[in-house]
Amino acid sequence: RCGWILTPPHLTRSMQDMIDLTYGVMAHSAERLSVNALDLLSTISERTRTLLDANRALLNAFLESNRSHLECFPSEFGTCVMPRLRADGATAFCERLRQDFDTGVVPGHFFEAPDHFRIGIGGPTEIVREGLERIGTALQRFDG
Repeated sequence: RCGWILTPPHLTRSMQDMIDLTYGVMAHSAERLSVNALDLLSTISERTRTLLDANRALLNAFLESNRSHLECFPSEFGTCVMPRLRADGATAFCERLRQDFDTGVVPGHFFEAPDHFRIGIGGPTEIVREGLERIGTALQRFDG
């Protein structure tokens, strides 16, 4: 019930009609959860800050140790980075990472940056750590 969608123009009207039909009444559970979240905002903020600080430290160590494969400034803010793969074939790298290492990143061509890929660090620290290790192993084996 939130977000964006890209669609051919001829589908837009049908989708708008469906939105008008289904958005008339917000989901009660979603409204209730949002009120609860606001009541706990300081707790949620502190937990998020702690998580991102830990994950950012892992990410920056990963970026530093993979400078021969990746070009990227250290992360200071946010939840994502977009390193540039020094070898040709960033899209092929992303596909191989998914197929051979069961690890997902977002290919840069979605952001008009075909030599790049996006890494997110907003998940649990152990998952981020494992994902970065898999990306590192894939980089060592990737020949472009």
